[in-house]
Order: sequence, then C-alpha cells, then structure tokens
Amino acid sequence: MKDKRIYLKLACLLEIFYIFLMLFYYLFFTKYSDEVLANVFFLIISFVFTVLLYKESKKDINNLKKNKFIVLLASIWLFFDPVIPGILGFIFLSKISDKKKIELPKKDDIKINNKFSYYIKPFLLILIFIALMFILPNFSLSKKISSYLIYIFMIILVLLLNYKELYYDLKLFKNNIKSYLPFIIKRYLYMICIMVIVAIPVVLINNGSTSNNQAIINAMFKKVPLATFVLSTLYAPFVEENVFRLSLSKFFNNKTLFIILSGVFFGSLHVIDNFTSLNDFLYIFQYSALGICLAKAYSDSKNIFVPISMHFIQNFLAAIIVLLVY
Repeated sequence: MKDKRIYLKLACLLEIFYIFLMLFYYLFFTKYSDEVLANVFFLIISFVFTVLLYKESKKDINNLKKNKFIVLLASIWLFFDPVIPGILGFIFLSKISDKKKIELPKKDDIKINNKFSYYIKPFLLILIFIALMFILPNFSLSKKISSYLIYIFMIILVLLLNYKELYYDLKLFKNNIKSYLPFIIKRYLYMICIMVIVAIPVVLINNGSTSNNQAIINAMFKKVPLATFVLSTLYAPFVEENVFRLSLSKFFNNKTLFIILSGVFFGSLHVIDNFTSLNDFLYIFQYSALGICLAKAYSDSKNIFVPISMHFIQNFLAAIIVLLVY
C-alpha cells in the first residue's frame, strides 16, 4: 500500500518554507510594530503545529489511524494560514480513513410535461436577476428603491419559481445528510486548492490588491457589518446557486458545457460590473474557478443544496476573516 504519510511531510515542508519566508520579510523589510509582533507570534504557533505534524508523519500508519487528534488540530490551524498545508492535512486524514465510499442518493430524472413552463421559469429568473442586480443600479430609479427590498423580492421570486425542486432537494438532502456532508467537505477542499492555484498569478499581477468586487464587500462590512454578513452568507449562496446552477442547467444537455459556461457566467457577473482596468478583469479567472467547482458539484450531486452549502461555507469563512481584519 502506498505510504500516505507523504501528505503530512509535504504539508510540513510547505509550512516551514512559508514560515521562514515570512520571518525573513518581517525582519528585514518591515518596521517594528504591534501588528508585526502579532504576525511573528502567529508564525511561531504555526511552527509548533508544524513540528507536531512532522513528528506524526514519522509514526506508523496504523497508529495514526487510531489517534488522529493531533493531525486534525494542526490541520485546522494550518487551514486558516496559509491554507494549503491544512488542506493537505485534511486530505491525509481522508486517505487513511477505512470508511467505504459513500454514494450519493440517485435523483429521479424530471419528466418535462410542459416545456414552456420548464424553460420559461429559469429564463425569467436569470433575466430578472441580471436586470435588478446589474442593470437597474445604472438608472436614477434605483436610488428610490431600497436594496433590501430587491433582495427580499429575489428570495421570494426564487421560492415561487423553484419551490417544487427546492422542496424535493431539501427533503432528499435532509434524509441523506450523512452521505452529502462528506461529499460537500471533500469538494470544498478541492475547490479551495483550485482557487488558490488560480488566484496566485492574478494576485501577483495585481501587486497583492483585492478585486473591486471584494473591495466593495469589505466597505459594506465596515458600514453595515451584520446586514452584509447575512447577505453574503445566506442570500448570495441561496439566490446565486438557484440562478447560476439550478436555472442555467435547464438549458444544457451537455454536462461539460454547462459546468464551463455556468462558471464563466458566474465569474463574469462578479467582475464585469466593477472592473476599472485590464488587471481588474483578470479576477474573472478566480471567480470563474469558484463557479466551475460549484457547477461540477451540482452536476455530480443533482441536488442544489450541495453547491449552496459549499457556497455558504466559502462566504462564511471569508466573512469571518473580513470581520476580524476590518
């Protein structure tokens, strides 16, 4: 059997490289401050967890199966900073698990009795979403309408148009949560890896600056933190997944084509309305990577609450980070 401890050792090497790189930066390229001191302190904690992780990598694989606590604890810490070593730790835990592969419940194919109703509902939802979110703000009329009323209207519209499928998927999701949860966690970790890989060149080209879309969200967190938190963690995953995944999937018989176009459409609408230069436009790759991963998860699970859950986790963790920073 292949020695799966390589995941732990690779995680340790990545983290040690990261720690020394950041310590070198703080020692020679920054001025002393409380913020620098706090960052150095966190790096020291990360180094301690890395040493623990490295010691675990030397243990016999059977002993690691019996006691996963240290690996889990270290992986949780390293997941938040700098992400990749923590992901490798979680991958290691999944690789040494003796549990059998859990298959997702099969969903019956929907019989199209009324083609007009089947296609017109998702088309209307997509059209109204684009009109309210991206076209209406360009008119002076939008200043007279509360943005919260628009959000509430979109939620009601989604429920009215998709209530049958939402009810069916929610019931299936609740009854098979033990099957869906491992699938969601696994796909989420893969999604983070892909997003990090795609984001690195984009961020480097933009000299570490964030996207305009994220900058607007950060500003909203400063002004109305609670409302922004609710919108980003509950409203956005629910409405956007219904628009970009559930509704859009009705128009594609080809799985690959749906996944790609759903992701690119999702990425484009997160960038095109806010970009001010060609460099800003590059963030479309980062958002599209997120959209493609969510579309793939929906296509494989056939349950809209799978990408909603993944989208929720992503936005929830991002919101927590923004709240801590700002």
